[in-house]
Amino acid sequence: MKTIADSSSIILLEKTKLLGKLVKKFNIIISKEVEREAIEKGKEKKYPDAYHIEEKIRNNLINVKEVKDQNKVNIIMKDFNIEKGESESIVLFSQEKANLLLTDDKLAFNACKSIDIPATGALALITESYNKKIINKEEAINMIKILAKEGRYKNQLIFQALQDIGWRENETNFNNYKYKDG
Repeated sequence: MKTIADSSSIILLEKTKLLGKLVKKFNIIISKEVEREAIEKGKEKKYPDAYHIEEKIRNNLINVKEVKDQNKVNIIMKDFNIEKGESESIVLFSQEKANLLLTDDKLAFNACKSIDIPATGALALITESYNKKIINKEEAINMIKILAKEGRYKNQLIFQALQDIGWRENETNFNNYKYKDG
């Protein structure tokens, strides 16, 4: 499945370690701007995930493509009030005739919805990976814990994902991983 990812999703998927499993099942493509955001900016801050993503690109597990229509990128940025990486991902989706766009940016997700681009995020991919037996329950719980800490998810979405994989409150202490709803 040809899949375009923006920087928020690719970074979160790497932090959870799900990206390593998904690159075997999906043809993941990112734009040059997403590469810059995920790797260059991440390496400046010495984030380990930036080095791991760079390694996946070097090993041809993630493909980087140039977006040809920068005018369209600018229009989408302006029309939907989104950043360049997210806008390039949307344009790249059409350019590459992709099947799915991965984004964890709310404005980019709404833009995809309004222009009929199938999109999903890291949290949904974890529950889907669990349902398809790509990961087990313990792995899914640990990945959701990471997203609760590192992502910008409302507690309600985190707990819904946990319930979707059959987690019960008495199984694992999750209190340290909650973040403030906002």
